[in-house]
Amino acid sequence: MTVELPPGQQRLQIEFAPMEMESTEEPQPPSGLDGLRSRVLGIMATIPELADHDIRGLEDVPLGRLRRDATRLHGVCRYHKGRRTAAGGLGPGDVREVALHPQVLEEEWKEYASFLLFHEFLHALGHVHHDRNFRKLEASWPNTEAHKLQETFARHIRAVNWRWSWTCPECGWCCSRSVRAAGRYRCRSCRVPLVDVPAVTA
Repeated sequence: MTVELPPGQQRLQIEFAPMEMESTEEPQPPSGLDGLRSRVLGIMATIPELADHDIRGLEDVPLGRLRRDATRLHGVCRYHKGRRTAAGGLGPGDVREVALHPQVLEEEWKEYASFLLFHEFLHALGHVHHDRNFRKLEASWPNTEAHKLQETFARHIRAVNWRWSWTCPECGWCCSRSVRAAGRYRCRSCRVPLVDVPAVTA
């Protein structure tokens, strides 16, 4: 801005810095895997059975996604090479990655996704095997119905990714699979080999 002064006096150049306005937008909570991690760690911090575990260390465990066409794995805890069989206790620092199936991040599977990440975080805390102690800790998750969604989700991803229908030529029983049966499986009722019928694509 230039201010004009009377003749004979020097002009002054006055510059005004732009005014910074405070944002009225509320900060958005983290989404995706980071949002899921925040939710799960918040719940884990309230579970008495985990009071002596390194929950804070899970904040730095890398998170990833499995292949979208995976049908057998829902989640996995991958340790750094050689660490799983190393002597001594394992912890979050020994984990290379915890990966979840990408479809479990959809809103309809929110509760199962939380339980699934909790399950993998138990592995990350050093509970490698599904032994009695692991199952006891797993049962401490507040939503006692979430683990029952495992079979429902398994059917969902098989239906989404199926390429073959294993079909009984006698009774017509069938199930969706991503690989061929190739004569290796039989119908439980008719005891005849299942036939591979290609998926019908639109």
